[in-house]
Amino acid sequence: MPKLTGRSLTMAFCRSVRADLHGTGAERSEYPDLDVRGLALRVSADGAKSWSYRYRHSISGRQCRMTLGAFDPTSDTGPDEGGVRRLTLQGARIAARKLRAQVDAGADPALELRRKRDLARQEEIKTMRDLADAYFKACETGAHRGGRRRMKAPRTQQMERWIWSKYLATRLDRDPPEAITRGRIRQLLRDLLEQAGGQSNKARSLLSQMFNFAISEERLDGNPVMHVPRMAIDPVRTRTLSDEELKRLWHGLQDSDDFIIHRRGKDEPVQISRGVRLTIALAMVTLQRRAEITGMKRRELDLARKTWLIPEERTKGRTEHLVPLSDLAVALIKEALALQDDRKKGPSEFVFPSPHTNDLAIEPGAASHAMADMIAALKLQDVRLHDLRRTGATGIAALGVPPFVVSKVLAHKDGAG
Repeated sequence: MPKLTGRSLTMAFCRSVRADLHGTGAERSEYPDLDVRGLALRVSADGAKSWSYRYRHSISGRQCRMTLGAFDPTSDTGPDEGGVRRLTLQGARIAARKLRAQVDAGADPALELRRKRDLARQEEIKTMRDLADAYFKACETGAHRGGRRRMKAPRTQQMERWIWSKYLATRLDRDPPEAITRGRIRQLLRDLLEQAGGQSNKARSLLSQMFNFAISEERLDGNPVMHVPRMAIDPVRTRTLSDEELKRLWHGLQDSDDFIIHRRGKDEPVQISRGVRLTIALAMVTLQRRAEITGMKRRELDLARKTWLIPEERTKGRTEHLVPLSDLAVALIKEALALQDDRKKGPSEFVFPSPHTNDLAIEPGAASHAMADMIAALKLQDVRLHDLRRTGATGIAALGVPPFVVSKVLAHKDGAG
């Protein structure tokens, strides 16, 4: 880390100084204060400034560094909601001198602070409910990112919260995490297998991630889900639609006003808005995932160049995905945009806005429910929305397109098609 020649810091210098990182490859610059040995002002590339204090433990000889707080040019303040305090130069010097006195007395302030934080965390997580709350909050803020070190998608977080509240909360809520044994997990999953089938595997995955989070927070030493097998067998779905089935579905998407389905002992008309039907049509012609289509935004589209750039935060693989658009796909998107001309709420940034607000897109589940109703009305057998991707991929491969190219179209990471 680049350092400036030692000097007695002044408030004017602290206010104006910028990080000097040219040619260093470092993330921040550090400016030590000659008045208080060990005190330094750290300045990052984005201009953020913080106070740190370095010392060498008198017994172990270990060199340590503590963050004292963020730099404030006007006044000293106590910790905020995030536990960060703000200090002027004078406030930082006072805090550093107090730490110096502790070090001279043989104490290790950094170790003591770490112990206090560990104890506080343990006090915060007394029950499985506490663990669930802490886990969901950490996932939401990005503080916990799991094994792949990437932030969970909002839809994934929503699904995990639903699984917890639906299947696990009533069974585990008030138990302390250390009381959950491998046998308890095994029996719980067996009960869920009888109650909800494949949801038992999702519950197992969630519990495993929660316990791994508890380990990372030093609340537990082990994960009781380890060596407890999945209870449900996840079937490999291979369903593809025939050309005749695709024709029937396509014609149904153009006009479903007269469709009837038999539900709850009586015939009911199929009521699917044109906008939702367009999402299914786009799934057929672009082969993209339902959430990517329903969440499509105007700024992602370049209809003149016939491209759709899905940002990494909206893709399953967390990588930006460029989708080439056919003339038919462009026409469908333009039709969807034209539907907004009659909205009382006015145009939205979303191509398929929620009927309730312009600030949200329609839920992906709306497309799946509409597809189920459409399939029932057309009397097609065992067809799901995701089958359209598989059908399209199979058709492209049958034309002799290399598997690598098929994978690129589908935004698969493995390159296997």
